[in-house]
Amino acid sequence: MTDTEPKNPLAHDVLMTDVKGYEVLAKKLFEHTGIFMDPCEKNYSLMSNRMQKILKKYNCQNYQDFINIINTNNSEAKEDFYQALTTNTTQFFRENEHFIFLKGKMPEIESYILAEKRKEIRIWCAAASTGEEPYTILMCVLESLNPLSNITVKITATDINTLVLEKAKLGVYKKELLESVSPALVLKYFERNANTGEEFLQIKEKYRCMIEFSKFNLNAESYLFINKFDIIFCRNVLIYFTHKAVEEVIVKLSRCLDKKGYLFIAHSEAIMGERLTLKSIAPSVYQLK
Repeated sequence: MTDTEPKNPLAHDVLMTDVKGYEVLAKKLFEHTGIFMDPCEKNYSLMSNRMQKILKKYNCQNYQDFINIINTNNSEAKEDFYQALTTNTTQFFRENEHFIFLKGKMPEIESYILAEKRKEIRIWCAAASTGEEPYTILMCVLESLNPLSNITVKITATDINTLVLEKAKLGVYKKELLESVSPALVLKYFERNANTGEEFLQIKEKYRCMIEFSKFNLNAESYLFINKFDIIFCRNVLIYFTHKAVEEVIVKLSRCLDKKGYLFIAHSEAIMGERLTLKSIAPSVYQLK
């Protein structure tokens, strides 16, 4: 989690020493999102850098001015705050070992779906960010499915940050961000059109339509989905949660997982706890016991 140097050094110095204001905002962030920012110089600087524009927007001179605003239940201010403090670093085929594993398991998943007399593979990307991960999952699954099986792909892609979700829905990316995507996949899944320009490509509409993007808070009390998922990706978000919050999220994710489904978390993350009903079958890949 790194930010550029603040444009207003004086305001930055004031915010860096406002430990009480920081603690109030960090608590509100944790209560709403589950993201824990422990009090340290790195996080003081992070919050200061990300709050500069927000404070200016609401004509605030310090954290307390902004706290007074959100304490009036100003929903726009709250949303601006949460979006400013959520991290959205992602890329295509990030931690590619997971996608290699998924490709190898697709024949098994396909056979199970057909045995269940279903015609749909259900996937949830629970930290979709700007869309690179759900589109990677889509490409991986479509390239691995037997076209004669007539199984359709349904991906639910969620994130707490509505700004990044809007970018994900558009599916427009700089060409330089596609370096980890093979030329064959770029040719098949991306196009240049009126929405892009010379330096950008867009996911083709027929593939964008296979993914439903929506806002979702992993800190919600319960996860209410009509059907269970064959594949769940929840990567590079749990690292910001406390151990207790991680256990609670994993328990709720497990309840959304089909009996033969797969849960993927990031290699840098770990899950543990007495309430967990998962077994590890590969690095950072789990199934129900």
